[in-house]
Amino acid sequence: MNGATTSRVAMLLAPKCVEVREEPAPLAEPGGIVVRVRAALTDGTDLKTYRRGHPKMPMPTRFGHEFSGDVVALGEGTANLGTGDAVMCVHTGPCGRCFWCREGQEELCDSIMSAMVLGAYSDLIAIPKRVVDVNCYPKPLDVSYEEGAFLEPLACVVRSLRALDAAPRATVAIAGNGAFGILHALLLQRSGAQPLLFGRREQRVALARDLGLESFNTNDEPIETVLSGRTGGRGADAAIECTGSVEMWERAPSFVRRGGTVSFFAGLPSGTRVTFDAARLHYDEVRLLAPFHFAPADVRTAFELIKSRTLPLHKLISDAYPLERVGDAFARLDAGGDALKLAILP
Repeated sequence: MNGATTSRVAMLLAPKCVEVREEPAPLAEPGGIVVRVRAALTDGTDLKTYRRGHPKMPMPTRFGHEFSGDVVALGEGTANLGTGDAVMCVHTGPCGRCFWCREGQEELCDSIMSAMVLGAYSDLIAIPKRVVDVNCYPKPLDVSYEEGAFLEPLACVVRSLRALDAAPRATVAIAGNGAFGILHALLLQRSGAQPLLFGRREQRVALARDLGLESFNTNDEPIETVLSGRTGGRGADAAIECTGSVEMWERAPSFVRRGGTVSFFAGLPSGTRVTFDAARLHYDEVRLLAPFHFAPADVRTAFELIKSRTLPLHKLISDAYPLERVGDAFARLDAGGDALKLAILP
């Protein structure tokens, strides 16, 4: 393993308390690999973990799941990869055997969450066979490691838009102008739809406009007012909720026209209850969706998008930090402000 016997890894000891520890280097399981992380990206899920801990894992815990790097070790029987290969991976893979996998719902695989790989904020990370087999791709030479680390979040957005199935030229309201909101808008625009992106942070509003998106500051005008003016009072054909707030979940059905669709992309904590006007949903035939995770087909599509280099992914990274300063990176994100996504570069 290039002589490495130890690996630094960021551990969340308690909410908002991160420590970089040194541990024995991970080993590759049969059919698996060990990757030297070259770039890992922060995201909203990791920020929630930083703030309150992981909902399914006791602290101290590893976190981080968007990454790319170089193969430094192969498990017995691993095929189609070699040491030194640059790869881009996601952190899960379906088992291929359970009820949901057999039904073609691999994103709901019975063990998809229990077998997920966390710990991308590290020098080395072990990737199991189930991921290597279906969700690990060679990184093209002209794609940076930072761009390659977008494979996982982009796969989530691909899955989301596949479920939404918006018609060409459809007006789609996107609530939340973080990285996920911007990625949704970029892919919708690419497909011929008309995304309207809403958020409160002016720096993000400006960034989205620089990327050629229609971007609105909700501090200046309510979402409903903008949509009414743009659609002759009908409302959007579809709306995507990317804020993860109860208030916006409950407001989202008011954004769409009769016969419209609302997609709740950003999740809420377990046990959260939301309320809707039942008459609006029923008599106006408003459809509700809640897409989750991704399937291998979505990862493949995300890979092809990254490979094409047609998306301005590098512009979504606000800054870079070395691994030893990962705690500073999350403190910056927690404080709010201009940062969108941060790259952690071991």
